[in-house]
Amino acid sequence: MSKNAILYAAIIIAVFLFPGCFGGQPEEEASIDINISEEIKEMEGLQKQIKTQSTQLQKMQRDLKTKKASTAGANSAEVKKLEKQIEVQQQEIIVASKKVTTVKAEKGKYVWSMFRGVPSHDFYTGYNILPPLDFKWKFKAISGFKASPVMDAENIYVGCMDNNFYAIEKSTGQAVWKTPCQGGISSSAALYGTTLYFGTETGMFYALSASTGKVIWSKKIGPIQGSSPAVFSSVVYVGSMDNTVYAMNRTTGEIIWKYATLMPVVSSPTVANGLVYIGSIDANMYALDVDSGKVAWQYATGKGIASTAVESEGVLYFGSDDKKIYSVDSLSGAVKWAFQAEGWITSGVIKEGVFFAGSNDKNIYALNSSNGKLLWKTAVEGKVLTTPLAVNNILYLGAGKEVLALDSKTGEKKWSQKYEFNVVTSLIGEDGIIYFGDSDSSFYALESVAK
Repeated sequence: MSKNAILYAAIIIAVFLFPGCFGGQPEEEASIDINISEEIKEMEGLQKQIKTQSTQLQKMQRDLKTKKASTAGANSAEVKKLEKQIEVQQQEIIVASKKVTTVKAEKGKYVWSMFRGVPSHDFYTGYNILPPLDFKWKFKAISGFKASPVMDAENIYVGCMDNNFYAIEKSTGQAVWKTPCQGGISSSAALYGTTLYFGTETGMFYALSASTGKVIWSKKIGPIQGSSPAVFSSVVYVGSMDNTVYAMNRTTGEIIWKYATLMPVVSSPTVANGLVYIGSIDANMYALDVDSGKVAWQYATGKGIASTAVESEGVLYFGSDDKKIYSVDSLSGAVKWAFQAEGWITSGVIKEGVFFAGSNDKNIYALNSSNGKLLWKTAVEGKVLTTPLAVNNILYLGAGKEVLALDSKTGEKKWSQKYEFNVVTSLIGEDGIIYFGDSDSSFYALESVAK
């Protein structure tokens, strides 16, 4: 068996351990709800601005390269002026990108609208969720949860391996509705306005009404295992096990463009700076133009990339199965630093200059985001297959059959609770409450004792 075949088989097994319907469609189909919040409209405007600025920046960089190649122009005042313009343009892009990291729901609670909250995946909640936590409610499905949840002000939305997608009332833990789908769901949905977008392991991709669960549209693409869609403006982006990154019209499901990688894509797309960043099991991190799918740059690591990148202030952070955490320039792909861990890396989170990520080596790492230096490392009892939830000075995460709270400054364990089954979905949270599912069939809400 070839090395690629062995790697492919190993990743397929790993995907089933990662956090992330058969039945007919509903008789009555819903329609796209165009009631998009002002915050989302503002984000769309900012992203169009960023796209324009990024295009201008790329032209400036090409012009600079041409001028520097000229002996006469290498050190000219014109070159220095252009370098200053590029620096200003880069800073303007960073400022605009930072404005799209938080979306608020109408009732003053955060909308956790997709995997890691926002398209750039650098979201963290500003609420207080102080340990210890106590049981609030438990929802039982038919099979296990691999997909991480999303939420709005009233409900939790999560797919399940029992071929159903659920809306669960946050206050009671009772099902509001469920929609049968063609295949199990192992990746998060994206919530845009009042429409949910997600794919199944059999390759069906759905748009559902968040209000009723009715199917708005569905489309057969490649199998979705682990890759959670990102919605940006009028487009839905997702990776597939058929070695393809898809861009679809969010209103109709029409495929706008496709990009073929060399191996399956289980990483989730990250959208920022007019680019879609996504890793592949072919070991490359790709930066694709949001409109055309053309490659802006790609960065090769030592092994497959299953984790999802985080984009923050012009820098992209991601882990690889080569046991390294990488920091690269978001616009050029130039490497800034690489940190050697002891196992393959799950998706991370960045907060206040620190990048946090777990690993199958049963460690949580905290790195200085500027230089990649290790700030602390904490050993836990189980493999970390989830993305940490950063809340003020606390880091919540699932590790094996345990949910833990660590001091984000020191890595000291502040609280933990063990469960019968593995915690494989990433945690999400709001004021005093966290939500997550396990590998059996239970979905939990835990509440802070200290309010």
